[in-house]
Amino acid sequence: MSVYKRKFGTETKWCVYITFPNGKRYRKVVGTKKQAEEVHRKLKNELVEGRWELWENEDVPFSDLAIEYMEYSRANKAASTSTINKYRIEAHLLPYFGNIFLSQITPQMVDGYKAMRIREGVSPNTVNRELANLSHMLRMAVRWRYVDKNVVSSVDKMKVPERPHRFLNQEEIRLLVEASRKSYIYPMIVTALHTGMRKSEVRRVSGK
Repeated sequence: MSVYKRKFGTETKWCVYITFPNGKRYRKVVGTKKQAEEVHRKLKNELVEGRWELWENEDVPFSDLAIEYMEYSRANKAASTSTINKYRIEAHLLPYFGNIFLSQITPQMVDGYKAMRIREGVSPNTVNRELANLSHMLRMAVRWRYVDKNVVSSVDKMKVPERPHRFLNQEEIRLLVEASRKSYIYPMIVTALHTGMRKSEVRRVSGK
C-alpha cells in the first residue's frame, strides 16, 4: 500500500495504490496529499478489520487507468512508442472517455468514438491505431483485474481502402539503374526489375 504523486499532463495528482489479499489491484486518484493520506488510513484500517471487499469492488474511471497505463508504457515500451501512446491518450482518448467508469464503456461507445474521429477528418488508419491503443489499455485493465473483459475486442476496425499499385515508368527505371550502378544493391535492383521477385526473395537469392 502506498501514497504517491504523479504528473498527469500539466497537473500533479496524488494517488493511493493497494494490492488486495486476493491479488486484485486498487488505485484511487485524489486531489491533494491530505486527501490521499486520509484514504490511505481508511484502507489500512479496513484491511486490518477484514472489510477490504467494499473497496475491492469499486469501479475505476478511465482517467485513472490512463495514468497507470502511461506509467506502464514508460517503463515497458520504447521511448518513441511511449510518447506516441501518451499523445493519443491525452489528445483523443481522454477527452472522449474522461471519467467514465471502465465497466460502463460499451462497444457502442467505442463505435461512437470511431464516428466522431471520422467526422473530424482523420483517416481510417489513424482511427485504427487509436483503437489499438485503447484495446491494449483495456487488455491491461483486464490483466490488472479492474474489469472482466476488453470490449474493444468486439468492435470492428475501420475499413482501409487499398492503395493501387504504382509501377515505375521507363524513365524512372533508367534513373534508378544509373543512380545505383556503383552501389552494392545494384545487382538486387537489376534482379528485381527483370524478375518481379518480392524483396524477401531478392534478398534470399543475393544472400543479403
